[in-house]
Amino acid sequence: MPDPDLSPEQVRKMAHLVGITIDDPDLPEVANRFASLMQELDRLRDLDLEGIEPVTIFPDADAG
Repeated sequence: MPDPDLSPEQVRKMAHLVGITIDDPDLPEVANRFASLMQELDRLRDLDLEGIEPVTIFPDADAG
């Protein structure tokens, strides 16, 4: 369930900081989706990642 404390106005402010404009009618839906995404990402904290080596997804352009 999305974080009820995340308001559309907070989402508007975050979007402004990164240069994204969100129309007023879209704010509640964007806030809901953002809160759901953050909740899913928070689940990653429960994973035991000890001993797992990081994987390079975007290799350096200089490599190779």
